[in-house]
Amino acid sequence: MLGGKVGACRPRTTHSRAVSGYLKKMQKSIFIIFGLITTLGFSQVNNSAMDSTLFSRPSYSNHFFTFGPTYNASESLIGLQIGNGNDEQPIVHFEDLSADILYKVSGQTDFNNDYSIGGEISWNYPSKAKLSILSLTFNQTRIVNNGFFQRNIGLATRYYLRFTPNLHVLAKLTHQRLNKQNNLGFGLGLQNEHRKIYYGIRADYLKDYYNYSAFLQGLLFNSKFSLRLAYDRIDNFDFFNIGLNYVLIKTTANIGYSK
Repeated sequence: MLGGKVGACRPRTTHSRAVSGYLKKMQKSIFIIFGLITTLGFSQVNNSAMDSTLFSRPSYSNHFFTFGPTYNASESLIGLQIGNGNDEQPIVHFEDLSADILYKVSGQTDFNNDYSIGGEISWNYPSKAKLSILSLTFNQTRIVNNGFFQRNIGLATRYYLRFTPNLHVLAKLTHQRLNKQNNLGFGLGLQNEHRKIYYGIRADYLKDYYNYSAFLQGLLFNSKFSLRLAYDRIDNFDFFNIGLNYVLIKTTANIGYSK
């Protein structure tokens, strides 16, 4: 009887082993498939992360440096001016002139008693409105033979007109000492800009007299040089200046990495 019972159970044991082996194979296959899916998904996530961090598109910054001679034709003064694109700003695309702060410094002399010095520091595009520049200006000139001494400190700005993007309004608050006179004044003018040239006029009222200025600036020879012509009339004194700057541009790439 015992042997018969044992013999009767053998088919069930064989069947159970077959089922168990099949389940193990299924389980192994599922693990392999799950592992492949997980690996592929992880690889895609990592590649995306690498693309967004290690291989992100760089941004570029342009750094301007300008220098060149200046000449006061009316008083025979010769000098030098350096800057970082302050005078060229109106005819350089705003994305190409990366600096937030612009400047220029100039000096002229006759190597005797007469001289002229000046400087300007500007905030490049200070707001999202139509204000394109805000500048603090200084200049001082002494011409002994003419009995002329002038010192001017001003706050100047340029504003885009709505009906035309090329025409701008110039405005300036100024304090000027002319010989023994000290006056506060206010100036208004217009400036017109084209692709590689701009020009304008401005008149300043200083209670007892006026200042007038007219100017033209342009880029030459594939924008390698910048030419400036300027005429100023201060009360009864006339000045005509010519400047030629060499324009150097250094481009750097800025790439940000995420941790």
